[in-house]
Amino acid sequence: MTGQSEKQGIFLTRKKEINRDRILDAAESVILDSGGRNFTLDAVAERAGISKGGLVYTFATKDELVRAALEREMARFQEAVGKRLGGRSVKPFELVLAHIEEALDEDDATTRKAAFLVTALVHAPDMMEPARRYYRELLDPLLSKSGDAQKVRNALLAVEGIFLLRGLGFVKVSEEEAKSVLLHARDIVRGVLGIDSARSGRQRQRLR
Repeated sequence: MTGQSEKQGIFLTRKKEINRDRILDAAESVILDSGGRNFTLDAVAERAGISKGGLVYTFATKDELVRAALEREMARFQEAVGKRLGGRSVKPFELVLAHIEEALDEDDATTRKAAFLVTALVHAPDMMEPARRYYRELLDPLLSKSGDAQKVRNALLAVEGIFLLRGLGFVKVSEEEAKSVLLHARDIVRGVLGIDSARSGRQRQRLR
């Protein structure tokens, strides 16, 4: 019995040594390669080079894996937005502009991956709290029935609307068309902030 217990202890220890980020990297890779169509625990385990049992030990369900990948993706995006702002405290309109400009600089594959992660949890609303919290922080300060806040809010809603429509596959929107929506929204926010194109370009260079 002692020998059996020791073997079980070794087995559990080995499972705990599985790298969480390695699994999340594998999950993202599967999403990027298949557009999410082949996103299964088996596919992720194979890509990560681990057993499905090892994967399930770290993430008991596919929803838990998706949530972890979504939280990491949102943290990456927020960090990129923060770097764009130079780490300084900004007003809501400036934060929205940085959000839109960062979205513009994302490549299409990364955008589609993020959209899949958000929309993959629509059936599990309790797991969507990180996304809801982020959108509340962006949108709640813009609640207004008129004026500049309404313009900026509408621009941001257009940006996120096209993002989710593509992610859900409701409409076929080309990368170029999606970019045009973001560019239009960016110009609206710039106009509210009184930023012309030349000045905005100089700002981006300073913040990078």
